[in-house]
Amino acid sequence: MIVNIFKTIGPRTYFTSIFLILFAVLFSFAIKNKGTFLLEQWPYILGNVILMVAFIAIITFLENQHKGRKLDGIHLIAYPTIFLFLPTVFELKPIPILQTILLIFGQYIFIKTLHSKNKEKGMLDLSLIISVIVQFNLVFGIFYLLPLYIFINRGIKDTKYLLALLLPILVIPFTFNSLSGILSNETFTLINPPIHLNPLKPHFLSNSDWVWLITLFLSVLVCFLQLPRGHKKFSYPELFSGFLYMTFWLFFSITFGLLGLQTLQERWFISFIPAAYFFGIFLEKIKSDSLRNILFSSLFFGIVIFKLFHNGIISLELPFGN
Repeated sequence: MIVNIFKTIGPRTYFTSIFLILFAVLFSFAIKNKGTFLLEQWPYILGNVILMVAFIAIITFLENQHKGRKLDGIHLIAYPTIFLFLPTVFELKPIPILQTILLIFGQYIFIKTLHSKNKEKGMLDLSLIISVIVQFNLVFGIFYLLPLYIFINRGIKDTKYLLALLLPILVIPFTFNSLSGILSNETFTLINPPIHLNPLKPHFLSNSDWVWLITLFLSVLVCFLQLPRGHKKFSYPELFSGFLYMTFWLFFSITFGLLGLQTLQERWFISFIPAAYFFGIFLEKIKSDSLRNILFSSLFFGIVIFKLFHNGIISLELPFGN
């Protein structure tokens, strides 16, 4: 069964993952276009494939850096599968892509800062990442709670750690504003744009939006099942710290989507990574291989069939009636 392929990392695993990515992207574009010819959209299809591969490659590389992480390849199946649950394909807007990639690196820096001796550099790097993200949407300033958590958790009293945190907060806005004389007006408008509050209106939601909301709240359920005595459920504290970071990201992304706190990005893109992360955890925690395969197959083929019927690609004709 397919889930067993991802219990270890090898050529067969990567090949299957690439196949799933191609299927997920092509299927999603076919659904979006009601099954019409896709050749003219090949740049967007290729962009979605490359972005998915880039996300998985970065996450794979960074997870290999974690102490005690036995990479079993589950995330290689989680990300293309969760892509099928998204209401839309990736819009390939550069700013939200940059923010997401920086947040992925932020998890690694957060773990490293919590568990390494060189905390000054880690604090500086984490603050730098958040300060850059904030320049494109002030709402992301909530992520400054993460370095503050490190201060409280490690009981840091030395002022050099505080300076490492504050330096990017002060310097990055000044640096970006100084670029106004170099950048074009269209580019500079991406910096500190106004925030548009657009709360979610349930009566305007499509069935695909409801599916994604259910996916997010199931991710919250997985999170709550793992959090109690979480440090005992993870074999290494670094893994639990990464879990805490993704928990923070998940709750932020849900709030971001429900309230519509976007500037230029679409509502749900920022929630893709944490949703896939917790789906991977869900699969990891199932001990029975047969049950894991049944659940994965049911979810995978269930979302495919749902989207085919929902978008009118296929219809169910009863053998009776007019």
